Amino acid sequence: MQIQLLLQTLILPLLLSFAVYRAAPKDTQWQTAGLFFAWLAACFWILNIPVWPPAEAADGLWLAGLGFVAMSFPPAAYAKAGQLSALLLALLFISWPLLEYALSPELVLELLLLLMAGGLLVLVKSSAPAPALILSMSATALALCTALAGSLLIAQLAGALAAAAGVFAIVELGGRLHAPALPVSRLLPLALLYFLLLAIARFYADLSTGPALLLLLAPLSLRLPHRLAPGVCLLMLVSAAVWIFMLQDSNGYY
Repeated sequence: MQIQLLLQTLILPLLLSFAVYRAAPKDTQWQTAGLFFAWLAACFWILNIPVWPPAEAADGLWLAGLGFVAMSFPPAAYAKAGQLSALLLALLFISWPLLEYALSPELVLELLLLLMAGGLLVLVKSSAPAPALILSMSATALALCTALAGSLLIAQLAGALAAAAGVFAIVELGGRLHAPALPVSRLLPLALLYFLLLAIARFYADLSTGPALLLLLAPLSLRLPHRLAPGVCLLMLVSAAVWIFMLQDSNGYY
């Protein structure tokens, strides 16, 4: 069982990420598609090929990802509008049971924050020096926090997301963060999937508000054009993980 989890969550997407690094034409939409399919292969294995039509929030993630990737091929203006529209539709699908039966101002605010975070990544042009590393760190922290919150499924999907960008993150580390292995535009579908996984963890896995907010802000470092961007991201991610650990410890007393 543990070996299967390792294969699903880490080894398969890492191997496919390496294949994309070696074979896909540099700085093209084919890199974007390849990274998504590195995650998709792991997603289908983890979910045992999602049902159709999607019955639960996680079952629709692959469709949203396909939409994000498809929208990376048109000209930039159409691509941005398409990706934001796909993000909005995916968030509405994920939160629909809550919107229908448990609508509240807090829920609407959280959906708006998620949409605004996605909008910042899509619309802002500046870029961090190590975007693959930032995304991989963010997804790793999300996997850890959701596992502690009680959702192994979302933790696996987030871990696979981290591994899909993992080879490019290793390349950036090897280059001492002097140059990105990928531009942010090539990572946008994975980054938007990260926000969808965060939404599911927040709405259905009882991920606490404070850590969830830090996990929302951390990947926005992708758009910080400063060498310290990975450090800023890491600080927020470590704070989120420590916060979750502290909540776990405090719950143990009751």
